[in-house]
Amino acid sequence: MRTTFSQRDDVEIVGEATNGIEALEQILKLDPDVILLDMEMPIMDGMTTLQHLMIHTPIPTIMLSSLSKTGTARCFDALKYGAVDFVGKNTFFQSMDSASHSKLVFGKVFDAASMVVESIDPMCQRAGARNFVKGREKVIFCEDCGTRHIIFNWNQKCESKKCMNCGDEISLLPNKRYLRMNFLTVIGTGKSGYANLLKIIPFLDREMGGALCVMILDKPKYVASFVKYLDSISDLEVVLGHNGTTLEGGCCYIFSGADTVQFSPYSGHYTMQIETDSSQNSSGNIDKIMSAAAVTLKDRVAGVLLSGSEADGNKGIEAILQENGTCMILKPGHCLQKHMSSKAIKQHDLEDDLDEANLAIKIQENHFINKENVITA
Repeated sequence: MRTTFSQRDDVEIVGEATNGIEALEQILKLDPDVILLDMEMPIMDGMTTLQHLMIHTPIPTIMLSSLSKTGTARCFDALKYGAVDFVGKNTFFQSMDSASHSKLVFGKVFDAASMVVESIDPMCQRAGARNFVKGREKVIFCEDCGTRHIIFNWNQKCESKKCMNCGDEISLLPNKRYLRMNFLTVIGTGKSGYANLLKIIPFLDREMGGALCVMILDKPKYVASFVKYLDSISDLEVVLGHNGTTLEGGCCYIFSGADTVQFSPYSGHYTMQIETDSSQNSSGNIDKIMSAAAVTLKDRVAGVLLSGSEADGNKGIEAILQENGTCMILKPGHCLQKHMSSKAIKQHDLEDDLDEANLAIKIQENHFINKENVITA
């Protein structure tokens, strides 16, 4: 690594440390633009160091590990606690010629240096975005006859309510109650957007109604691993999208870049029609899922773009706007790779200062506002 950095005059190694405590001391003195932090260190390991760093002195940090690989739970833990990128050491040092190695290393370092990193307290991570819905009444629907009920000052000890129309028993517990489909948010991102998603999806309340579809332009095996991790820390039910699945409220469906997704009306609901390209060609698949949602759901859809180097999502945003849907873009300073977000902001004159917390709030607001309206095919 040191040899690689010595090739450039615009990169300087300002310090090195052998353990986490030493690293934190040097960081306070040297104030670097980017930190390369090893997961495996004596005295204080990389994950503990990262958490201290993000609470007190947030600086763009790339995590390195020889024991963990991209797409593992440990990798996603690092991104959740504030790292902007995660690299297995074998990615840096194995099966790569000198020119490719240098391009990879410098690309990641300069991408990281361009980011704005904010303080993260792991003890408060789940607090912020949901607070605005406190005190809001609960709106539920009878699955049998569709009658709408408003529950004021709900006590969680009360597990069910009898429908005033048909007398059917309606469960009030989120994990036992069917949630109707009333709004759809489609999120598109490149493989650099995992950290952004970890700051958005876990903060969304299943009670907000409607569903989310997330297209990640990455290999299916990494996306499948991420789905398991994200589901374990989210209130929404996070699942891989499968062909023929019916869209249900309270669910977040995730697709890889190999999936082309369409929506079809079926028996009063909407089902997903998915074609998977074995060559994993992701060209235009964010555009396609957003356009399909816009054509099918009209103004009951929102489009969101996060980090990505791909020229994808711009046409999808345009299709949603043409149907009077809502579109939101993550601020480029919070994107590891900015091309996807910057292009859409510039072309469609969209708001450019939404961070992950505010995106989560706006997504929830859209869903709660539309909660009383039921979409039927």
